[in-house]
Amino acid sequence: MKRIRMAQSGLTVLLVCGFCLPSAAQPTHKVTLEVGGSQGRMTAGLGKAEASSVRGVWAFASGDVLNAEVLDERKFGLHGQVVALGGTKVLSPEWSVGGTLVSGHGGDAWARNRYDLELTKAWGPGRSVLTRAARYHARFDGNRADKGWRLSSTAYLSIPLVLEGGVTLNVSEPGAVRSHMPYLAATYGTEGEQYVVLRATRGTEAYQAVAAGAQLVDFKSSSWGLRWQYWLAPSYGLVVQGEHYRNPSYERKTVGMSGFAQW
Repeated sequence: MKRIRMAQSGLTVLLVCGFCLPSAAQPTHKVTLEVGGSQGRMTAGLGKAEASSVRGVWAFASGDVLNAEVLDERKFGLHGQVVALGGTKVLSPEWSVGGTLVSGHGGDAWARNRYDLELTKAWGPGRSVLTRAARYHARFDGNRADKGWRLSSTAYLSIPLVLEGGVTLNVSEPGAVRSHMPYLAATYGTEGEQYVVLRATRGTEAYQAVAAGAQLVDFKSSSWGLRWQYWLAPSYGLVVQGEHYRNPSYERKTVGMSGFAQW
């Protein structure tokens, strides 16, 4: 999902998505609109997963950014929707703050409500290194809840390459089940031409809904994904992406495509 997963049991934060470009790579256009979908197949008789989404990004001359996204998803025999609103406020050349509010419904696989608050600090020559700390809290049906921290660091190299690493430290209720999900990502390319993003995770998950009333609890998982964003013209282009996810109970392979326009 962009995915929409936190410690695999909630949201890869929506807006906040696993394949989003690092935040310092701000768009040069004022508005970007992306519309697309994905198809996935799961082993262990769990069937297909389908998703469609619309995402908008509004960039301001000050560096501030607003985001909005709507996701419709079918998986594990369930059908849910998520709406997310977020933004980033630049406080100074070194500091910025951000936040996201999420509302979802459709069953145990989607958070009923969620918030994320993030603080970012820029360091070094040309402020080419960013460190981030984010606090989040999500509530699900059936008295389920997630809370924790996302910590990350991003380095913008002199060549058109961005390296990022981080970890999510999560506590889930009931039972105060702890999980952690480290990740590494690399982005190569230039705005207006193309971006290639490679991302890998390997860690533990607390809860994951796999059917109505059925949850996997306290298990290991891993994933890797590739996203290619290509400008067909200065103001529009295509995105192609794929992901392979694995845990002890099943595997999922997902491919997706979307189109985007900028003005």
